[in-house]
Amino acid sequence: MQVVAGRPLPGKAGTRRPYRIAGLLLVITLAGCTHREAGKDWQAAVKTVKSRFAPDSRLEVFRVDVRVDDGRMITKGEVESAAAKAALLSLLRETAAGPITDEIKVLPDPALGSRNSGLVNISVGNVRRGPDHRAELVSQVLLGETVELLKKNGGWYYIHCPDRYLGWIDEGALLTVDAAALTEWNSADLYRVVCQYGMLRSGPKAGAPPVCDVTAGDLLRRVAGKGSWLEASLPDGRSGFIESTALMNDQSWRVSRKLTPTNIEAAARFFMGAPYLWGGTSPKGFDCSGFVKTVFFLNGTSLNRDADQQARQGEEVEAGSAFQNLRRGDLLFFGDKAAADKPERIMHVGIYLSDRKFIHCSGRVRVNSLDPAAPDYDEWHAKDFVCARRFLTP
Repeated sequence: MQVVAGRPLPGKAGTRRPYRIAGLLLVITLAGCTHREAGKDWQAAVKTVKSRFAPDSRLEVFRVDVRVDDGRMITKGEVESAAAKAALLSLLRETAAGPITDEIKVLPDPALGSRNSGLVNISVGNVRRGPDHRAELVSQVLLGETVELLKKNGGWYYIHCPDRYLGWIDEGALLTVDAAALTEWNSADLYRVVCQYGMLRSGPKAGAPPVCDVTAGDLLRRVAGKGSWLEASLPDGRSGFIESTALMNDQSWRVSRKLTPTNIEAAARFFMGAPYLWGGTSPKGFDCSGFVKTVFFLNGTSLNRDADQQARQGEEVEAGSAFQNLRRGDLLFFGDKAAADKPERIMHVGIYLSDRKFIHCSGRVRVNSLDPAAPDYDEWHAKDFVCARRFLTP
């Protein structure tokens, strides 16, 4: 398989292939055999600390450069843990022949001040690989959710999403808040959007001009009203009216979430036909793992962002030669099985239904079969089945 920038080229529409993000930049200027040998020690020190404090660089920042200039070791980069920085410097001092110049920054950036949290202020916020609208979409966050700000670059914030996934988001998608404002929002009378799509309007009637669109899972603050229309507001205070059937009190919503086979299938089929979008985790567009993540979220269970991360959650299930051991709601993972010369690679995920049928996002949200005799047989994924995981107890 051809590889570009550390990842496979996209294959059939609907596969979300995991990134092998280095998350670790190691630039070492060496002179002579002694420095080359020392360089190996520095690499080992950096890798040891990274594996301890930031084993998955999609979830934790650990980027460090090490070089030697006139006998002085210089460290530069960013980490999220003061303990990680201390551990790394301690190991490096064991190999350094001279003094160490420490230029490693610990995030969050102090320049953010007390407003180091963000409330998503649009229906779906796009999270990108870099601080640019042309950068790859890697995930999405929903209206009313809280993100952790790590640093700012121009009009972009580097953030942790609620699931700890890292990425960049346009400042226009957020309302930055301090701890007091965040507490005030989270303790407000919040309502969850339960329709697939909706509209907050400037008046309590269907033809009123829109204030903001909303989608399933969004959070609004209830202001007033009863009957068929409620007045609600966004984090920045903009308010409008929305049909009451589109909302549910958030506390009641949380209590009502039950991870059952019936509920999983119902939530999955709720999005039938929704389009595929690389990096998407909302009804505006899903990739395969974003679809699964959203289905489980709507049933009160948090899954990790990417398919290979999800494949390490739940309990392993031996599917059986004809998938006879699977239950409705199990997750199916596809890709390359581990071999002597290569590790396992998970590249796609779907939700098992019954009779060898599964629902997944491949081009669009659809149902396919793993039965070669079925008219909706998905040969592409059937031949690449790797494993199954179970999240439901009997």
